[in-house]
Amino acid sequence: MPAAAELMLAELPKEFNDPVAYGDRWIWLALLGLVAVGLYYLAVVWFTREQSVPGIAWVATDSPGAQQEHLDRIDRIEADVRSGHATARDGHQQLSETVRSYVGLVTHLPAPTMTLADFRRQSSRQLTEAIELMYPPEFAPDEVGEAQERFAEAVAHARRLVSSWS
Repeated sequence: MPAAAELMLAELPKEFNDPVAYGDRWIWLALLGLVAVGLYYLAVVWFTREQSVPGIAWVATDSPGAQQEHLDRIDRIEADVRSGHATARDGHQQLSETVRSYVGLVTHLPAPTMTLADFRRQSSRQLTEAIELMYPPEFAPDEVGEAQERFAEAVAHARRLVSSWS
């Protein structure tokens, strides 16, 4: 029977003899495509990841009384707002200026000229929270920014921030 099978195969037309093989280049192109997609997702994850906040470098201040001076300034601001000599909005602006001045004095951050977005990117969570608390009342009208309602909390944050950083 094997001789009969060989004879039968010899009589078949050529297109029925062997299966057609795919070229190797298609496998390599498919693998290259998978690698390209993988590299794309790796690049997206790498370039869009959240950047870590570097530690804040402290500077030795020339004035040993800088901390006490800024705490006294916070006390004066609080007294002015409580007595009615300054509005709560003005108090928030002065608190923000005081905190920024102190941070600019004891760190390498350019705090007096930084925006809220800059603080979120470059500073500690404690400093960012204090500035975030003072920001809306500092720029919005009193009734919109809740300046009076937030003032006591802003004073506490400012006092805690200045007294804890040395």
